[in-house]
Amino acid sequence: MKRSKGFSEEDKVNLRKKLCIACEKSWTKFGYRKTTIGELAKETGIATGSFYLLFEDKEELFFETFIFVQERLRNNWIAILKKSPNKQGFIEAMIALYREYQQAPFLYDFSNPDFLALLNRLNDEEREEFTNSSLSFFEYTLDYTNLKLAIPEQKAFGVLSSLLYTVTLTNTVYDQEEVFTFMLETISDQLFTEE
Repeated sequence: MKRSKGFSEEDKVNLRKKLCIACEKSWTKFGYRKTTIGELAKETGIATGSFYLLFEDKEELFFETFIFVQERLRNNWIAILKKSPNKQGFIEAMIALYREYQQAPFLYDFSNPDFLALLNRLNDEEREEFTNSSLSFFEYTLDYTNLKLAIPEQKAFGVLSSLLYTVTLTNTVYDQEEVFTFMLETISDQLFTEE
């Protein structure tokens, strides 16, 4: 019987990161259901059996990938807001998020049947983190601006979430990002007060 290669802790960290990167690409292109452990392992250069030395199951990888992507988005937001910790910086950060959503629909489309299939396989704690991550992301990014909400937080979050959801409108006669930017700039004065 052939033994699986043992991984050092450093190997495990590096391979987990590589698997998350491969998972994000496949998730974006094929969705949760059509992404296979075998293909991800092959792309990462490990045996399928070795995958289970790194992750308990496919869902754990997808959950970690989602957290990995959220962290990258958070870092991008912070970089933009550090340069411009004001309303214009917030608008620029929202446009950058909109572009990310265009490239990776799994980040926002929680009603998609493919996404629901994943959500149903997670434990309660993971499911709650998935569903609350957008609100906590919004709260987190507000801490990096000099802006104060002019309306209740839940309402502001709802308005911005609805606005971001326009990324799903693909058959429009006008440039959708331009429409998004126009609406964002129009409502920003009602959402925030600058101190």
